[in-house]
Amino acid sequence: MHSGWEVSNFVISFQAGQAGVNQLGGVFVNGRPLPDIVRRRIVELALMGVRPCDISRQLLVSHGCVSKILTRFYETGSIRPGSIGGSKTKRR
Repeated sequence: MHSGWEVSNFVISFQAGQAGVNQLGGVFVNGRPLPDIVRRRIVELALMGVRPCDISRQLLVSHGCVSKILTRFYETGSIRPGSIGGSKTKRR
């Protein structure tokens, strides 16, 4: 298990340089997906019954980001981020 501090510390060291700080004090790089370790921890906590708002505060990740990751996980079973850029395929 990873504590919130360990995950946040990983993000800080992983993204040092061009990083910003969100309203919760978490570090992010705009336009870049969260590292897999953080995504995995979000899903682990959710499967243990922790509420998304509590996950958000614990891991210093926005509630919207937590919700988006959990929605993708529940719909597809994947924690991987979507593709960045490119064009969407047409739906008929």
